[in-house]
Amino acid sequence: MKLDRNALKNLLALDDESLRGVIEKISAETGLDLSSFGISKSDISSIRAALSLATDEDLARASEEFAAYSKRTKNE
Repeated sequence: MKLDRNALKNLLALDDESLRGVIEKISAETGLDLSSFGISKSDISSIRAALSLATDEDLARASEEFAAYSKRTKNE
C-alpha cells in the first residue's frame, strides 16, 4: 500500500462511514481485529484530524511500516 498525498486526499474526501470501512479493511488485512473497539464518530473525527495534519515524512514512514509489516506477515 502506497500512502501518498493524493491517497490521503482521497481518504479525507470520504464520508465517515466509508472512512471507517477503509480503516477496518486495512486493519483486517494487517491482522488487526478492530471489531471489539467499536469505532465511534468522535474516533473517526480524531483520525480524520490526524490524517489532515500528516506530513510527507509521516506518509512515507507509514508506507514503509505498512510494507515491512505486510512482508513480515507473509513470511510467517
